[in-house]
Order: sequence, then C-alpha cells, then structure tokens
Amino acid sequence: MLTYQSMSESQRELHDFVKNASGWLLQQERLTDGGDVDSLRENQIGDVGAQAIAETLKVSDVGAQAIAETLKVNTPLFSLEVACNQIGDAGARAFAEALKVNSSLRMLTLSWNQLGDAGAQAIAEALKVNTTMERLYLYHNQIGDAGAQAIAEALKVNTNLIWIRLHANRIGDAGAQAIAAALGENKTMTELHLARNCIGQVGVQALDEARKVNRILTQLDIEDQINPLAFSLLPRLTTSEDWQSVFHLLTGRHELENQPALLPALPAEIAELVMDEAEYLQGVQHIHQAWSRYNQFDFLKLTMPRSSDGNSIRVKAIQVLREQYKAKSGRFDLIVRDEQGAVRYKWAAKARVVDSTIQLVTISPTDHPVIRQLRAGWEVEVQLGQYYSFVRLASLSVGYIERQD
Repeated sequence: MLTYQSMSESQRELHDFVKNASGWLLQQERLTDGGDVDSLRENQIGDVGAQAIAETLKVSDVGAQAIAETLKVNTPLFSLEVACNQIGDAGARAFAEALKVNSSLRMLTLSWNQLGDAGAQAIAEALKVNTTMERLYLYHNQIGDAGAQAIAEALKVNTNLIWIRLHANRIGDAGAQAIAAALGENKTMTELHLARNCIGQVGVQALDEARKVNRILTQLDIEDQINPLAFSLLPRLTTSEDWQSVFHLLTGRHELENQPALLPALPAEIAELVMDEAEYLQGVQHIHQAWSRYNQFDFLKLTMPRSSDGNSIRVKAIQVLREQYKAKSGRFDLIVRDEQGAVRYKWAAKARVVDSTIQLVTISPTDHPVIRQLRAGWEVEVQLGQYYSFVRLASLSVGYIERQD
C-alpha cells in the first residue's frame, strides 16, 4: 500500500499540492520544469503519481489506514483535472478507492489518458457508493464495451451524476445497449456524450429509443461513430517481456504437463522464424482518435526504441491505417529520419480501401529496403494526405523483434 513515507519526492509534491488545493484544480495550474507546482495536466504523472494524488482525496480516518500521516478532509477541493498524462488502469483504481470515501469532489477529469475497461470498471464500482460526484469526464481513453457496461450498471443506482463524457473511446453496440437500458432507470443524468466511439446501427437505435423514454436527459451526443472494423485491424503488439518469455519457451527444454517427455529445444533462428510467421511482434504504435471534426491532424510519428537487452532490433512491418467519412484510394507519404533528424528516405505507399471508410497499407522488408535499416533512435513519420481533415482515426504501427545476438 502506498504511504506518504514510501512516496518519492515528486509523488509527495503532487500529494501535498492536491491536499492543500481548494476550489478548481485545472489546467491553468501547471507543474513547471523547475519543480514549482502549478499544474496536473500534461505532466506524465502515470499510475504511481495518480495513486499519490488519489490518497489526498480520502477523508482523514480512512486515509490514516493507508498512509502514516493523517490527512485532513479536503473540503475546499471540488474539481480535479488530471488530463493528458499516462494514467492507466492502476491509477484509475486508486482514484476509484478515493471516490468511495471522498465527500467533497464534484467533478473529476481523467481524459486523454490510457484508461481501459479495468479502470472504468473500478470507477463504476465507486460511483455506486459515491454521493457527491456530479460530472465525470473520461473521454479520449481506451474504454470498450466491458467498461461501458460497468458504468451502465452504476448509472442504475447513482443519484447524483448529471454529466458523463465518454466520447472518443472504443465503445461498441454491446456497451451502447447497456447504457441505453440504464437510461430507462436513471433519473438524474442530463448530458451524455458518446460521439466518436465505434457504435453501430443497433447501438445507435437503442440509444435513440432510450432518449425518447427518458424525460431527464437533455443532450445525447452519438454523432460521428468510427467503423468498428478499424479497431480490429490494428496490430496486436506484445511487450518485450512477453516476447522473451515465448522465445525462451521455444528454445528451452520444458516438461509437458503430466508427461515424461520434454518439448524439443529449437535453435534460436528457428524460434525467431516461428514467431515471425505467427506475427508475434513487439512494437511501437501511435494512434490518434479525433474527438471532434474540428480536431484535425495531418501526420503521425514515432521513434524507434532501444531493445531491452541492448541488442539491435529488426523491423518486420510498418502498418498505417486511416478511418474517415468516406475513404478514397490514395497513398500515404512516409518519411524516415535518422538520429540526427536527417531525412534518409521518403516515399509514397499506396493504400487499399477496406469496407468503404478505411484505408490500410502494410509495408514489409521486401517492399522497401529502408525497413531493414531502421534502428533505435530513428523516426518514422506518416503524412495523412489532403483529406486529413475528414480523418476520425489514424494509426502508425511498427512491429519488430529483438535480435538474439
């Protein structure tokens, strides 16, 4: 359990900042590079920092169980924004525990983070018992159907929430139907934002029907839904730890369960080939999901990382995906720069149209020699072309393996 004594200096700074804050704690207050406490937005706080902040939101008697120093009730603080950081599910769970006992916070913003279904489920459980939260902003995260279904269950019993913003997530028909059912029971919600998810016709129809029945809801935003196929086409990239675990399973001699025989140990070259054919790759990925039609972006870029063990990396594929109002056959302009920023290659990759709204291109080492030359520190950029203002979702993914030198 995180205690004040176990916090790092930066965690204590965040902890004390929120503890002593009052009123609105929003983006106009910033953490500067020099360490002066001015803000919580765009600070790369992450899960551990989020846990430190969450501890300050607990009332003193409950907080005393988690931290050695008794915390005072932070009654002046009624609004907290911790947007544009790297808070994931672990950080969301910490905030959820705080919401169960906090009695002053009325608005919480955790948008533009990395919250998934597990984080949303934790917050949903807290909403079932929280009695003061009125506005919850979770837009531009990675919440899918499971998270939306959990929030829907909370809406059936919560009697104080009036606004929820869940736009630019990954909620589909199942999540939308669950929320629609909850609106039949909820008597306090006035605004619900679900635009730019991947809700199909079934989910949209369910929400429309719920709006007709619910007399309290005054605004329901379900515009500009993303084609659900786009998310399924994104590559599933693994972590370095998982890749190494599978590699060692293939190259080591392991006993079969309830069998005296051993699995044969494969040579490293054969193990790499097996994993290549299975497309079990590590990778880096830049995904941008526009939160409105005015949120325009015309390029994506990422930097190749260093391997976990110091060996070189071998790039296996680059994938670019673009989902827009109406896809047209065209191209993506790709640019590769070295560590010094010098342009090494620039070429146009022709994209194919998938399901009317999606353009997709996958580039392998056989398609272009630069793929074999990519190394740590090099930058890959894709320019989205002249129709970028109509793009709702775009992704740039680079899959690679670490050479076993």
